[in-house]
Amino acid sequence: MYYTHPCSYCHKLFYVYDTDKYRAAATLYAGIKKHLQDYDEDHKEHDFDDGASVDTQEVASAMTESAEPPPGGYDLG
Repeated sequence: MYYTHPCSYCHKLFYVYDTDKYRAAATLYAGIKKHLQDYDEDHKEHDFDDGASVDTQEVASAMTESAEPPPGGYDLG
């Protein structure tokens, strides 16, 4: 299954293919957090400031799933 979540600051769409929802959420959180840091945007947003465990749970509850990768998304797999 493809799991998708947007960047909390710039709204770019990130996705990963995984068979486990919570592992996918952890991958999405880590990838989006790295993206925020790489583009010096981490200090501009506050959605990913609660720590990895809490934020991963938030990603898991908000991400979408589909059988196909989203068009125009950034693959974190």
